[in-house]
Formats: sequence, structure tokens, C-alpha cells
Amino acid sequence: MLSFTLEKRLRDFSLDVSLEVGTGTLALIGYSGCGKSTMLRLLAGLLDSDRGRIELDGRVLLDTETGRNVPPEKRNVGFLVQNYALFPHLSVTDNIAYGISRLSQEEQEKRIPDALNLVGIRHLAAAKPGNLSGGEQQRVALARAMARRPAYLLLDEPLSALDVTTRTRVRSELRAILESLNIPTIVVTHDYEDARILGNKIAVMERGRILQSGTAQEISRYPANAFVATFTETNLAPVGNGDKRQVAFDPWRVSVAHEPAGEEYEWRGRVRDIASMGAFTRLTLEGDKVPSLLADIPGSCDIEDCEFDVGDTVFGRVSPDDVRPVRTSEPPVPTRTEGELEGEEDFSPRTRGRGPLSGTRGIALLALFLVLAVVGGYAVATGGAEIGGGTLTAFVAANFTDANDAITEEFESQHEEAQVESNYAGTQVLFLQLQQGASGDLFLSADLDYAEQAQEEGLIDSFSEVSQNEEVIVVPSGNPAGIEGLEDLGAKPVELVIGVDTVPIGKYTRQIFENANEGYGSDFSRRVQDQVVSEETNTREVAQKIALGEGEAAIVYRTDVTPNIADQVEVVEIPEEYNVKAFNYAGVVSNAPNPELAREYLDFILTPEGQEILQGFGYEEIE
Repeated sequence: MLSFTLEKRLRDFSLDVSLEVGTGTLALIGYSGCGKSTMLRLLAGLLDSDRGRIELDGRVLLDTETGRNVPPEKRNVGFLVQNYALFPHLSVTDNIAYGISRLSQEEQEKRIPDALNLVGIRHLAAAKPGNLSGGEQQRVALARAMARRPAYLLLDEPLSALDVTTRTRVRSELRAILESLNIPTIVVTHDYEDARILGNKIAVMERGRILQSGTAQEISRYPANAFVATFTETNLAPVGNGDKRQVAFDPWRVSVAHEPAGEEYEWRGRVRDIASMGAFTRLTLEGDKVPSLLADIPGSCDIEDCEFDVGDTVFGRVSPDDVRPVRTSEPPVPTRTEGELEGEEDFSPRTRGRGPLSGTRGIALLALFLVLAVVGGYAVATGGAEIGGGTLTAFVAANFTDANDAITEEFESQHEEAQVESNYAGTQVLFLQLQQGASGDLFLSADLDYAEQAQEEGLIDSFSEVSQNEEVIVVPSGNPAGIEGLEDLGAKPVELVIGVDTVPIGKYTRQIFENANEGYGSDFSRRVQDQVVSEETNTREVAQKIALGEGEAAIVYRTDVTPNIADQVEVVEIPEEYNVKAFNYAGVVSNAPNPELAREYLDFILTPEGQEILQGFGYEEIE
């Protein structure tokens, strides 16, 4: 049994939760920024609680009254982070071994096969993460966490990095694995379907407090308030003239008509949205007494041939036999919209600066310390090159691969004594490697947040903008969806591929959509994101999906249209007023074995000669 009471003052509200989790899975659901991931950090010992107590099977891990606080590495907790954070240059076996590197070689050789068998990936032991599907990568990350044989397990948005099709399959597989563990497990998610399938029980959180907990059936049948009802897609509506009496009912119990019938359970509203769901059509109504009411009417119809139109005033009613009286709690304080992180300002790629990483991504990075259980330094493999002397080890964001190879070739031709070894990976992985003691000379980041955090933590002394890029729309050759501009992404049926919101290209993409709301309608960003069929964790993977015909449009960096896919895709420009400038940032690592050579390499990138090389790959010149 894991039981805890935790209090933590956050920027806009206080986290105050008390829960008990037995040998099963609790799914904690709520919008981003409500305190879910902060709670996981407190449970893992990665963040100090203002007040609180954590007890696991009678063992006290935290008691602020007595001053007891067991450090993270001694809590025996497994932590699966949102982006998996696998090391791309290590095999599956080595990724798992990295998490238990403190153990003897003999013990590691016992645990690794057990972990591989548990998640069913024994056949992938020698594979590299880049050759694995999203679901397989998730299994590797889970195996790494389970190799520590944790007493309790924490999972932060474990399915968010998967595309829609993969997510459905992996969700069921993950449930089977979690059911076999027989340890207290907490899964954080903002998707009710994830919570319903993965959790034996569900807790709904808003602004640091648990609004309601229980089984999925209990919560959906008797939602505590409108906020919970929205998550479970259950209707909650007032009865009569006041709001004191409310009833809950299912969308498929609602009938809709243009004229009122004068019945007790009837509400007037305007049709806000019409969506064909196959065997039925879902109408979303918006009224004075009911902010949102869902009605699933039999049959499938499109907006063009439906008897109802968006904007129509209609009446939704339900039989007295189909309503459930509900005693609701006070309405919650208005919440941020989904996707906003607590304490985070609007995204501005070039100018925004802040302190320690916040939000899901920062939590994931800090939490990975626990998963990897690293004590002391770790030297990343560099292809056998000896660090020091005339060897420069560069940690380079994957989107800069081709350009950096060209820069390296020219630099080495001018410095015969120098050798440049580059470790290419996602920025978040590179940051983690340096944070955990990996030895390197140069850090090149595709994300301003990571560059700032690296400087704040003393990993680099300073950093500079080294390249300037912009985003474009790419479509398959022949442009099957007929996409002629950004506006078409929200106006025409299109299978859209974008980056996940935890990587730079995903954040830039969403900012472009928000910017375009001014010209294409306030709901443009919503309409576009409704068409997303796949979200990828790497900008090159986004571009590759289009080149392979697995999507009809995507937003990538201009430099992603490399020669090997140039004849398979077409480029559609994004209006300048809505586009976002993207930068790469580089700095010399503070404890670099060869800082002078790193500085010389960085300076070379910024020379007119270096910038000219970058322009050959589609980058704009840095002023």
C-alpha cells in the first residue's frame, strides 16, 4: 500500500492531495498544469514537499514533521517518463543496463533478461532505439524502469508520444503488463480513454486538488461537477430555474428537435459542432444553462446533408428514466485550456527565458535521474575516439545532422590535427547525457529552454545562436489533398502529421496554428489539430512519414527537405506573418576536455564561411 498526503505551493495555486494506492493502478487525470506531474516528482523525491507524509507498506519515505526524507535513489521507485529518453547510440540491452549500472555485472545479467521477458521484447535486445516503433520504445523504457524491481511505479503520460493507431494497441498491451506487476502504480494522463483502460481506479485533479475518485463507471455515472463530466463525456445539466438540482445522463440518451416539447428534462441550445462517428452523429450543443451538451443521434451524416446545421437553435431532451440525480460539488475555478503548462508564458522561440525547466518536459528530465539511477559520471560512446588531445566531442541536435557533417568536414580540412566526433540525438537526450556526467566539449541545442537550463545548471557557461531556420508545409509528390496554403490545413480534409508538443518542431507548429487564428478564424488551431493523425518525436520522422506516403501534409523545418526525400515531397510555403523563426543554440561545455578546440569550432560556425555552408542546407544567415 502506498499512502501519501502532500502539500506544495505552486505559482498560481497550492497542490494539496491525499490518496491511497493498493496493488493496482491509479490513473490520475487532469489538464496540463493542474499539478499531476508535480505530484509524481514529490512521490519520487525529486521535489521537496512543503508539508507531507509518504508511507509505503509501513515504511516512511517522507515525514516533514519529523524531518525524515528518504533520497530518490533509496526509495526503490520506477519512473517512466513521457518521451522515454532512450539513448539512441545504445542497444536495448545497454539502455536497460544503464538504469541498473550500480549493480554488479552478475546481477545485471540476471535482471536484464527478466525485464525483457516481462515486456515481451527479448528479440529486440540488440536493436537500437532508432530502429524501433513507438510502442517498442515504450516497452524498452518500461523494461528499464522495471529492471530496478521497484516497490512502486510512476508513469508520466506514457502514451502521449504515440500516434493514434499505435496508441490504441499499445494501451491494451500496457494494461496487461501493469496488471501483472502487483505493485502500487500511478499513471498520469490527460486522456480519459487512457485512464479508463489503464486504471483500476481514476482520480480527477484540477488546480492541485482531487475533485473525485473512484472507478471509471462511478465517475462517469455520477460526476462531481461539470469539470469531471467534461472529461468523461457525460452530460451534467441543471433542472428547473436554478442550479441546485442537477442530473447526469449519457449522450446517446438525448434526442434533438428544432421545436420544444415542454418536457421537464429539456434544454435549449445552439449547435456548435457536428461530427460523424460512424453509426451515429454527435452534436455538441451550447446553451445558457448548459455550457456544453452532447447528443448522439442515430445514423451518420455530414454537415452538408444533416437535418441540423452548425448555428441552429435546437432543443435537447432526455427521458426521466434515463437521468441520474447528482449532488455536485462547487464549480471549480476556471482552468487553463488543454496544452498550457502551469507557470508558462506564450511560446516565443527566440526571446523567452526562464529558470528551471517547468511543465511535463522538465519533470521528465528531472525524473529520469531516478530511472537511470546514475551515481558518478558516464562517458557516452563516441565510436572509439579518445576524448582529449585533438579530438572534439560534440553533442548535436539531430535536426542539425547534415549541416554539422558538412561543417565538420570543412573544419577538419583546415585543422589537420583536429578530429570531430559528433553524438546526434534529440536535444532532451543530449541534455540528459551531459546532466548525468557524460564527457563532451560542445552542446548544440534545438531548444532555447534546454540551452538556458544547461547554462543555469553550469553545464555550459554561455551559448549563442548558430543557425536560423523556418518551417514549411510538406506534402507528398502530386499533392493528393490539394494543399495550397496554411489555411487549407483547417479547411480541407487532410491527414496531418506533426511533432509532439514536447519537441521544438511540435511547439513551433502549434504556435504557427495559434498565430493563424488571427487570419483564418479563432477556431483555426482547433480545426487543424482535429485533423492530426500522427504525432512524431523527431522532425525527421515527421518528414519521412510524408515521403513514405503515410500522411498528406506535415510541418517541418525547411532544412528537413533533404536531397534523399526532395523528389518524394513538395514544399508549400507558410505565410511570413504566421511563421515562427527557429534557432539552434551552441555553447562550450563547462568541464570540456578540449575547450579551446570547442570554442574554435563554435567560432567557425559563426564565420561567413560557416554560415555559407549552412545556407547551402536551407538555413538563413545569422545576423
